[in-house]
Amino acid sequence: MNLQRARYFVTVAKQMSFTRAAEELHVAQSALSRQVKLFEHELGVELLDRTGPRFALTDAGRVALSEAEAVLTFVDRSVSRIRAAGRGLGGELQIAHTRSWAGGNITRAVDRFRVLYPGTTITEHRGFTARNIELATAGAIDVAIVRPPIYESGLAVRVLDQEALLVAVPADHRFTSYSRIDPAELADEPVVFWPRDNGPGMHDAIVRQLWPHRPPNVVRNEADDEQVLYAVAAGVGIAPMPAGRAAAFRVPGVDLREVTGAPYLQVGAAYRPDNPNIALRQFLKVTDEMDLPSS
Repeated sequence: MNLQRARYFVTVAKQMSFTRAAEELHVAQSALSRQVKLFEHELGVELLDRTGPRFALTDAGRVALSEAEAVLTFVDRSVSRIRAAGRGLGGELQIAHTRSWAGGNITRAVDRFRVLYPGTTITEHRGFTARNIELATAGAIDVAIVRPPIYESGLAVRVLDQEALLVAVPADHRFTSYSRIDPAELADEPVVFWPRDNGPGMHDAIVRQLWPHRPPNVVRNEADDEQVLYAVAAGVGIAPMPAGRAAAFRVPGVDLREVTGAPYLQVGAAYRPDNPNIALRQFLKVTDEMDLPSS
């Protein structure tokens, strides 16, 4: 893929006008049109439907726009890192945090990194584990904070922390009289959960520990832990709940109970082993020097 032609095509596709795109790129409109046609020839497909009064993107063109933007973003970041390394600067570290975890060793590692490498820019995002894995796999970020295990991603994972897995129950539920709940007693209870697609590994780790013999009786899926807790308060069912999230979202009408066998969830940093970013290696070095749980 010719990168200059890809950049020209992206500009045209976003502007939906050769005139405006040519002005933005500071090139002649005829030259821009020729380069876009060469880009189509290079790919072997038509990207623009030119049959109407105004051109439109073909199906292939819509895919090409998305893919070309991803490639150009990756290339631009790579160039920036190379130049920063040549100037002896720290460059940039992109981290995507998982929505289900905050604080602990993750925060300590980032804070320590800032102290040791003040010249490095840290850009932080937050999203579900599944989305963070996609970003790290595509090279859009350097570190994805995830809930292990993760599946078929090609990413390496370093476990950085862990926390207790609790059960949230309505305030009038019989479980409120228990100091600890045996997993066997959860089998027939109605359960409020979140979609497995948000974090398949975390979902499976919860089910494996709390419902080892048969799947939970899920009566409702909610978008995130906060909404799950509100559903529990309304008496819809019980819910598995990481201790940290339970502490962050204190919802009236919800009691939290420990589980026999002390189930737990891990938190890890996932990254591409072939990522050449010096800042990533420096971040991993910081975690090497921390007291981490065994994986």
